[in-house]
Amino acid sequence: MKRILLACLLVVGIGSQRVAAQTVVHVTASEFTAKVNLLDSYLGSGNMTAATATWDTVHHMMLNVLSYTKKSMNDAATPAEKSGYESVLLGQRNIYQAIWALKNDLAGNRATLHTKLGEFDLTIY
Repeated sequence: MKRILLACLLVVGIGSQRVAAQTVVHVTASEFTAKVNLLDSYLGSGNMTAATATWDTVHHMMLNVLSYTKKSMNDAATPAEKSGYESVLLGQRNIYQAIWALKNDLAGNRATLHTKLGEFDLTIY
């Protein structure tokens, strides 16, 4: 069931159809890093209410990053540029899937989650 939900989210979030008036928010690596560090501090202090709210923001930021990469890929001027964005998108999607699997136990998966979020951060351009 969870895999089906994940697949649906990925299809909706980064599906192959383009929406004409779609607004894509660009998330910077520094914004993402700050939010990830805030999440980690809440998890470390045991403040699960704030951690859950911050997780929601981090998750939304990841979806924006995926959308921005997809838009960049679709807007690429050359096949080589498009191929480069395709590679980035594939890496982002793989890391996103690994992170999604960790979200059910934020506190228990704190270290691994922080590491994977750091990997995702490195893909932001």
